[in-house]
Amino acid sequence: MAPEALQLLANLGYRHIWCLDFEFVADPGHKPRLVCMVAKCALTGETKRLWGEKLSPCPFEVAADVLFVAYYASAETSCFDALGWPAPRRMLDLFTEFRCLHNGAGVAHGNGLIGALLHFGLPSIGGEEKDGMRALIMRGGPWSDAETEQILAYCESDVDALLRLLAAMLPMIGQSPKRFGQALLRGRYMAAAGVVENTGVPIDAETWSRLVEYWDQIKLGLIEVVDADYSVYDGGRFVAAKFESFLARSGIPWPRLPSGAPTLDDDTFRSQARAYPVISPLRELRYTLGQLRLNQLSIGPDGRNRAILSAFRAKTGRNQPSNSRFIFGPSVWIRHLIKPTEGRAVAYVDWSSQEIAIAGALSGDDALWKAYESGDPYIEFAKQAGLAPPDATKQSHKEIRQACKSIVLGVNYGMGPESIAGQSGIHVDQARELLRLHRETYRVFWRWADGNVDRALLCLPLETVFGWRIHYPPRCGLSINDRSILNWPMQSHGAEMMRLGLSMAVEAGLMICAPIHDALLLEAPIDEIEEQSRRLADLMGDASELVLGPGKRCRSDIKINRYPDRFEDEDRGSVMFSRVMDLLHAAEKGGGAGV
Repeated sequence: MAPEALQLLANLGYRHIWCLDFEFVADPGHKPRLVCMVAKCALTGETKRLWGEKLSPCPFEVAADVLFVAYYASAETSCFDALGWPAPRRMLDLFTEFRCLHNGAGVAHGNGLIGALLHFGLPSIGGEEKDGMRALIMRGGPWSDAETEQILAYCESDVDALLRLLAAMLPMIGQSPKRFGQALLRGRYMAAAGVVENTGVPIDAETWSRLVEYWDQIKLGLIEVVDADYSVYDGGRFVAAKFESFLARSGIPWPRLPSGAPTLDDDTFRSQARAYPVISPLRELRYTLGQLRLNQLSIGPDGRNRAILSAFRAKTGRNQPSNSRFIFGPSVWIRHLIKPTEGRAVAYVDWSSQEIAIAGALSGDDALWKAYESGDPYIEFAKQAGLAPPDATKQSHKEIRQACKSIVLGVNYGMGPESIAGQSGIHVDQARELLRLHRETYRVFWRWADGNVDRALLCLPLETVFGWRIHYPPRCGLSINDRSILNWPMQSHGAEMMRLGLSMAVEAGLMICAPIHDALLLEAPIDEIEEQSRRLADLMGDASELVLGPGKRCRSDIKINRYPDRFEDEDRGSVMFSRVMDLLHAAEKGGGAGV
C-alpha cells in the first residue's frame, strides 16, 4: 500500500484495520455454512488464513478501536453471527460507500467488487474465474487438499483486492471526520443486517408445504372463485376483451396505452384498486397468479424464512430483498403464513405516517409538523385549509377527510391532480383545488420541495442528513422525473430511520426478524412481547429524532400476534388467504379445485 494511503489509515486512529472475506455455502433458507476466512491487517500486514474447525474461537479482538473492512459486509457479519463471534464494533463497508459515491450516476461495470476495482483501474480476477470458484465452493465439499488451497488462495485474492480498493477510496471517505462517521453508520447497519438475515421470520412451514403440493389445483380454484364476479378469464387465461366488457358494465374509467388498449401492469391495477375497491380481488388474483412461486420462498429446516435483505440496492438506500424469496415480498395474503412457535409472539412495530413526519420536519414547515403531531394529518389539513370546522373529526367529516388524505399522501409522491383524482375517486377539478390549498397551507414545505427539483435540474446531488446521496448527471433534465425527486427525500430519510432503528434494536439484544419498509418485526416470548415491543417503539422513536432533529419524534404503532395466532396486517389479504385455505382443504379431500 502506498505511503500516503498508509498515513491516511494511521490518521484514523485504529489499532487494527482488518480487511476480511469469508467463503461459505449458502443454501436457501439456511444460515451460512462456513468454509474459510482470510483477513489481513492494513496497518501491519498480519495475515490470518483459517479453514473449517480453525474458525473457532474468534481470532480477533473486537473493540471500538479495531476496524473491520469488507465488501458487502452483511455477508461477513452473518458469518460472525453463525460462528458465535462477537459482532464488530466498527465496520466499514466499501460496497455501501461505492454505491453512495455513484448512486444515480451509474457505473460502467456494476456495483460488485470486480466492478468497483475496474472503476478505479485496479487489477482484478476475471468474472469467469470468479464464477468457477464460487461453483467449486457451493458444491459443498469434501474438497481435496489442492482444492482447499485453491479456495483459500481465491479468498485471499479478494482480501488483497479489498486492500487495493480501500487505498483508492480512502481519500474520498477518510479525510473528513464527518464523512467517515457517516460511512461507519452505514457499516453499523450492515453489521446488524447480517444478524437479522440469520434470525429469519417464523413460518407455518407445514401449511406452506401443503400449499406448495397442491398449488396448481389451488390456482385454478382461485380463478373459478374470484372470476365469478368479473368473467374476465377463459380457463386459466386473462382475456383483455372480457376485461373491457367488465369495465364498461361497471362504469370504471381505466388508463390506456397509445393503442387504446387498457394498461394491464400491476402498478395500474394497484392504483385503480385504491380508487375502485371492487377491483382489489381481481388485482390480488392477477398478482398471485403472475408473480407467486410458493416453492421459491427461502424456508430453512427450522421453519424460518431467511433471505438476503439486499441493503442499499435501491436509489433511496432502502433494502430490495427478492420478492420471490422474502415472505414480505409476494402477495399480501402470503404474510398469513407467518406464525410464532409455541410460547412465542411477534410484534409488527411501524412508524405512523412516517413520510408526513419527514416532510414536515425536514422542510421546517411548522404547519405541516403540527398536522402530523395532531395524530390525524388529513383532518388537520382540512381544518387548516378552511375545509372543515375546528371541531371536525374523522367521523363527522369522513368524505372531506378522505379527499384530503389523497392529497396529503399523493403530494409526497409528486402526483398531479389527474393521478390523485384517478386513485381517490374525486373529480379532477376538486383535486386541483385541494392541491392549490395544500400549496397555500404548507408554503414552507413547497419551497423546500421545489428547491430539491431545482437542484436536480442543475445536476446537483441530493443528500440525507447522514450523507446518503443521489446524483443527477449532466443532461438529466432531458429525462428527469419530478415525482421521484419529490419523493426521494422522504424515502431516503425513511431508510435512514429504519437502518438506525434496526441497528439500535439489534445492539440492545432484541430479536428482530425482518425490516419491512417503515416497520420492524420483533419476536419474543409471549410473556415479554409487550414490554419488548414498547422498548422497540422507544428505540424507533429515538432513531426518528436523530434523523428529524431535536423534538421531532415519529410515533410508532404496535400490532402483536401471539401463538397460536397467525400474523395479520389489519384486514389486508385476509379474504384471499381464507379462499386459498378453503381450496387447499378441498384439494386435500380429493374434491378438485372447486369450493
